[in-house]
Amino acid sequence: MPATAKIFSAGISQAVRLPTAFRVNVSELRIAKNEVTGEITLKPKDKDGRKSRLELHFKLIRENPLPDDFLSEATRCNNPHRHPYADWADDTHTPTSAKSTKSTKAPKAEK
Repeated sequence: MPATAKIFSAGISQAVRLPTAFRVNVSELRIAKNEVTGEITLKPKDKDGRKSRLELHFKLIRENPLPDDFLSEATRCNNPHRHPYADWADDTHTPTSAKSTKSTKAPKAEK
């Protein structure tokens, strides 16, 4: 149902006068502006809303658990992953398993 809201100045702020059909039963509204379109959205500010939504999420998780094969055994046991560069040498950044027994470094030039 399209309607028009009136804008007026109140000190250094602007205020919006909502038509009767759009009245809300809260003392504060959240406001957001889409920078691309310029659209402004007003939503009732519910001080307990975040808590109730979080409780609902936990309830849904309890009622609908993930299947046992959702994660690997190591992840389910909370075992830390091996560091991907754990077997790399610090000096040449090549895997230690790929290093030959002979040194491949050129001798340093003297100054």
